[in-house]
Amino acid sequence: MRTTITRSLTLLLALLLAVVLGACVADPEPGSGGGAPAGTPTAGGTFTIALDQYPERGLNPHYGSAFDASQVLRNSYDSLLSEDAQENFHPWLATSWTVSPDGRTYRFHLRNDVTFHNGEKLDAQAVKANIDALSDPKYPAWTTNGLLQYSSVTGTQVIDPLTVQINLSQPRADFLSTLSGLSGAIVAPGTLHADNATLTSGAKMVGSGPFILQQAVQGQEIHFRKNLDYRWGPATAKHHGPAYLDNVTVKYVPEASTRAGLLRSGEVDAIGTVKATDIPLFDAVSGFQYQQTGSPASTTVIMLNLTNGPTRDPRVRKAIARGVDIGAVVEAVTKGTQQQAWSLISPDSKYFNPKYDNAAPANLDQARALLDEAGWKATGDDGGIRTDHTGQQLTVRLLATVPTYPLDDVLKAWQGELRQNLGIDVELKYVENAQVYDLLAQNDYEAFPRQVGGLDLSLQLNRAFGSTQPDLTYGQIDGITLGSIVGGSKLANPQVDRWLLDATRATNPDTRKALFDKVTQHILDQSVAIPLFTDRNSVAATSAVHNLTTLFDPPRNAVNGWSYDIAVDKMAKSG
Repeated sequence: MRTTITRSLTLLLALLLAVVLGACVADPEPGSGGGAPAGTPTAGGTFTIALDQYPERGLNPHYGSAFDASQVLRNSYDSLLSEDAQENFHPWLATSWTVSPDGRTYRFHLRNDVTFHNGEKLDAQAVKANIDALSDPKYPAWTTNGLLQYSSVTGTQVIDPLTVQINLSQPRADFLSTLSGLSGAIVAPGTLHADNATLTSGAKMVGSGPFILQQAVQGQEIHFRKNLDYRWGPATAKHHGPAYLDNVTVKYVPEASTRAGLLRSGEVDAIGTVKATDIPLFDAVSGFQYQQTGSPASTTVIMLNLTNGPTRDPRVRKAIARGVDIGAVVEAVTKGTQQQAWSLISPDSKYFNPKYDNAAPANLDQARALLDEAGWKATGDDGGIRTDHTGQQLTVRLLATVPTYPLDDVLKAWQGELRQNLGIDVELKYVENAQVYDLLAQNDYEAFPRQVGGLDLSLQLNRAFGSTQPDLTYGQIDGITLGSIVGGSKLANPQVDRWLLDATRATNPDTRKALFDKVTQHILDQSVAIPLFTDRNSVAATSAVHNLTTLFDPPRNAVNGWSYDIAVDKMAKSG
């Protein structure tokens, strides 16, 4: 309780400070000289960034790998490969690799100079220990807690001290993405030998990254210090050798306006997820810089439950999908900084099909007629909420992890529009992420908003729409585990499963695109999910910060706080 009160007072003071500064500082003028510092980055100093969500799943990089909040752990953990914004792969801990013609054998050649923070050496046996752990259903990893990317691994062989081979039962187009992400982080093998609670928390885990995790204050801050021995950054990095910074401090501040106030006051050097109304404070403003980028990640959608309540009726689902002008809502909330999504797939993805743009606009007359046909009649009583022949009101209960900007504001607007346009009562229920999975299993809801994590699109769509049972167990087809981890729609369609499976195994991009398009067409035609907005990420900083765009973690481009290439200009900061 004391911690909560202290943190609340800190945030309140920061917000008040932001208000005072806003009254004292002239209105920002676009084009007044904002931007990054000139010259070459120099070593030293501390970088402080404020992000919105603490990694509540703990400090084990494998256990929280599907969540954006956990990506800050990238500061301490390296992977075999790195992936760029175009979804191409590059050397990291592995200097090179080969894939067999049948796509079932991967051989990696490792660097010979990598040392973990505890002094252990990277070698083929260390990689084998990691892959063996990730393949063990008892190990607490996201990959073995849902969609088992590693379920296809039949064995890992040490070919020589610096060569390791991973064998799969089936080809998997998503395997290199899995290895390049935080889900494939290579941890010191000695730290894998612990009880389940210790492994889950990650408190004693050790990586080989450019920063050593020094301290974590639950829900508030994480502190990293420089790894002086680091010489093995990814090929995608902007420099080689140790990080520029001596220390990195990550503060967790859920409120977007408070984060903006902290940056304006100089308490932090950068912030992630800038609210639309705060962008004019930093974009092209002297002393600050602002960057925004798109992402090939799947779009944020509202999944409608096919197995419970009024959304079991496809007419009701279609009415809900057509009953709100999503574009107007997104524009009003984000002031044009986010784009309406018409598909499950982002326009920034190579698998995007533009045929869905404007293909199913809002149609209130059609939506009302569908509800009438389904037996939900408009009434002047009870605030205009529709009822059926028994007098039961048309209520949609929306379950969600506590949302942050912009989803929080979009959901409130969506709630109001459905009530006003169609006479549907939407109840919003927000819970912590750890509670979501139990509540999904209880099936006591009708709508579930989500942008599903994962580096490869097949992972994202499988996690959202692959078949699952009410107890959240998973099935297999041809040796590949399928199953929705956060599938609020409870879709269980064998044809969709087959398309997802084929997309997971296919290596030809055109073949994969055609399969993803079939999945998308089915989901939209049946109103299984309502696309809301595309994934666009933003960051703002003072003009003292070098290489700001490296805070976008490709290919999803989430702002993860990875600070290897970040430097802070001491003269600019002091000025």
